Amino acid sequence: MNFRQFAFNNVFRNKRTYAAYFLSSSFSVMIFFIYSVIASHPAMKDGISHMLPILAMGIAKWIVYVFSFFFILYSVGAFLKTRHHEFGILMIHGMSPRQLNRLIFLENMIIGFGAIVTGISSGLLLAKVGFMIGGSAIGIELPYHISISALVMTAGSFVVLFFVISCLTQFMVSKSKVQQLLQGTNKPKPEPRASLILSLLAAVLLVVSYVLSYTAKAATIGYLMIPVVLMTIIGSYFLFTQLSVFLVHLLKRNDRLFLRNTNMLTISDLAYRMKDNARMFFMVCIVSTVAFCAVGTLASFGVMEDELVQSHVYDLNYVSKKGNQMEQAHLTEVESLLKLKGIEYSKTAYEYVTVKTEESKSQWTVFAQSSYNKAAADLQRPSVAVTGEQALLIPYLKDTIHFKLPFEAETVHIADSSIKLTTTDKVEGPITNQGLIGEALIVSDEKYKELSKHGKKGVIYGYKTVDWEQSVGVGTGIVQDYDQAVKTLRTGNGEILFEFSSLAASVTVQRQMFSIMMFTALLVGAVFFIASGSFLYFRLYTDLEQDKERYKAIGKIGLTDRELSKIATTQLLLLFFIPIIVAVIHSAFAFTALQSIINLSIVGQTVKVLAGFTFAQIVYFFVIRWRYMIHLREAVR
Repeated sequence: MNFRQFAFNNVFRNKRTYAAYFLSSSFSVMIFFIYSVIASHPAMKDGISHMLPILAMGIAKWIVYVFSFFFILYSVGAFLKTRHHEFGILMIHGMSPRQLNRLIFLENMIIGFGAIVTGISSGLLLAKVGFMIGGSAIGIELPYHISISALVMTAGSFVVLFFVISCLTQFMVSKSKVQQLLQGTNKPKPEPRASLILSLLAAVLLVVSYVLSYTAKAATIGYLMIPVVLMTIIGSYFLFTQLSVFLVHLLKRNDRLFLRNTNMLTISDLAYRMKDNARMFFMVCIVSTVAFCAVGTLASFGVMEDELVQSHVYDLNYVSKKGNQMEQAHLTEVESLLKLKGIEYSKTAYEYVTVKTEESKSQWTVFAQSSYNKAAADLQRPSVAVTGEQALLIPYLKDTIHFKLPFEAETVHIADSSIKLTTTDKVEGPITNQGLIGEALIVSDEKYKELSKHGKKGVIYGYKTVDWEQSVGVGTGIVQDYDQAVKTLRTGNGEILFEFSSLAASVTVQRQMFSIMMFTALLVGAVFFIASGSFLYFRLYTDLEQDKERYKAIGKIGLTDRELSKIATTQLLLLFFIPIIVAVIHSAFAFTALQSIINLSIVGQTVKVLAGFTFAQIVYFFVIRWRYMIHLREAVR
């Protein structure tokens, strides 16, 4: 048997230990590969109306890659610790440190190569499912197509990743002495201690971050985000490394609780487990929080469609400026298509004038009182009365429960004239679809006639339909003309003399963007969640041999199978659910802050996401507990 065969056999002898590491690595490779083949699919470029979702998939793909690097590096370190005793025996039998490094390098490359082959093979098998799910979510058909570039990129990227990690493994073992290697994980541990100051700091940081998240407003959330995230991360670290140990010591001082039944065994061991697993708890907590927030945030954005519908005053809106020769052709196109589709509609038209101000040479859109009241009647809003130099402001955004546009009285001097206007109040706005015009003014009919001599007139057409979702495709020709006008404008020639807005088109684009980004977030969230479960699995099986010896010794002094099950289950519950519960609390306050910038309730979406992840963790717990108890019962018997 040569050295390579020895390394190969070592991997298979430790297959139970390496199982979760191998499967998690393969899953990361598979997700990266599926992302790559979907993003590089020819139909994506033709079927996606916006490049943001494709960019999001590309970013998510490399997030998975970078995360996989640190995840695999941590996993290798955890497994090498369980094999210290084995390495010590090999060195006693004459293996040099250089040969040991080579052995570890070969073993890791064998596992890495197997994970790459398995991940890509699984991706090839499941790519069709990915195309079906992704295509259904995006709303386009994705026939089975495997890009060679995606295949080469996946294989090459992960070969580099495993090679770099395999090179780094030599720094994890080579500096240890043979005596330390032989002791492995069995060397005595000092009693865990906790700092009162750091424990209090953890509580203060988390409480402050929660209060800031709960009280955040739309105007302040941008300033609070980074400080709150930093306080939450630091507070979480000290929560698991200090505060948790401190609380366990408090439990030990409660004799009534500590001396009851098997609590002495459970609580005594808990302090050591909390200290030993503190960093793992911290990583699982942060990774799970990121997964919850990523998926939950995008799930919450599903309610944005309702906000988008509310922001569109008309189902179809057309703004025609002075000199627009395509006005009649565009209106004819809209109305003929609506009739062709059998969609009933009502049409409203009202004039405006655009004038420049002396203060900043900026442009203002001005409506006559009669024109505004005509639009207000159509929109079921109250009419207004304006006199003299008085003007009323029409906001360009709709006030929400979270954000209200401030109003300040302002005097506006019209350029090249002696006319001045003073805004005295604002009305409910806007009266056109968002983005077509900015802030506007309402003036008296007499003042409007004066302003018409100093500005450019235009007309706004608004269409309301019985069913706006049926108007998809109406106005496609106008959009093409607009795109051509934009290209002409970039060359320095021409002017865009019309604007067009379609609620159905806007919702279609948003649904497509939301669906593909949600699909992306779910896959990334799955990688993160499986990785957090793998962290728990690694730690559990790292201590398995020690747990077997401990429970075997306790069993000899009369520990019953029921008591064994109770102690082990309690410890597993804490191991699995302490970081998840903290992550759920973190995420709940993060969603509270998110609610401050969304007009509609996201409670339903938030609960669904958190409940889904929690249910998956419960299922994972019962599966791992079942396997773990089998090993412990075998040792006790």
